[in-house]
Amino acid sequence: MSLKDKKILVSTVLIGSMLIISLGGYKIFKKEEIHLTVKGDKIELSTFKYTVKDLLKENKIEYDEDDKINPPLETELKDAMDIQVVEVVKSQEIEYEDLQFEVKLIEDNTLEKGKSKVENEGELGKKELTYDTAYEDGKLVEKTLVNEVVYTSPKDKVVKKGTKEEIIVASRGNTSRNKISGQKQIQVVATAYAGDTITSTGTVPKWGTIAVDPRVIPYGTKVYIPQFDMTFKAEDCGGAIKGNKIDIFMGSESQAYGWGRRTIDVYIVK
Repeated sequence: MSLKDKKILVSTVLIGSMLIISLGGYKIFKKEEIHLTVKGDKIELSTFKYTVKDLLKENKIEYDEDDKINPPLETELKDAMDIQVVEVVKSQEIEYEDLQFEVKLIEDNTLEKGKSKVENEGELGKKELTYDTAYEDGKLVEKTLVNEVVYTSPKDKVVKKGTKEEIIVASRGNTSRNKISGQKQIQVVATAYAGDTITSTGTVPKWGTIAVDPRVIPYGTKVYIPQFDMTFKAEDCGGAIKGNKIDIFMGSESQAYGWGRRTIDVYIVK
């Protein structure tokens, strides 16, 4: 059979950017202007390959199962196609965080009122935090806390707060110093009393309770009486107590009789 009888037809036709070579019905396709982005780097290329997977293999582009490939590997190639290969890196990361300490105030009656002293400076604690992370092309896109462990607990800072009331008794001849904790000295007529009763402020009287005229010495005021070297508290009043008068509660009637009535100087502490 001659070549003419075999009717072998070879033709080449150019359609757009697609080259079709026909040889007895066999066709080869060339895809043009494919835009490939790998880890942020952009490449423009053309290929005779059929799928995305073939194209990546042809260009020796490495990837694994965590990486994102769009469109998928088995997608057929087309002219002017955009293909992205995003590297995904998954890992665990450990961070450390300080634990803040608390400040505890402790009253100290050996320290003067208004003053403070640091007993313990306090120490920070530390904890370990474990995260599952995911990076896409080097950018963090996911961070999940999966474990938390306290390695050292914080130690509280301890501060002592003074409650001792400083008593300054000045000489009588120096009136500019006849003060205690910023208050003036008061001369009063002091009478002793005893017995079972309830004070005007609703408390049970005890050694350390005094009755006052609240217009002169308000309830709750602390009054230092040098004769006892003790600070008393104004919690009571009486019908006979007017002006600069006070009653001092004693533990027994015999003690009350022993004191009787005296004119004394007292000092307002608070």
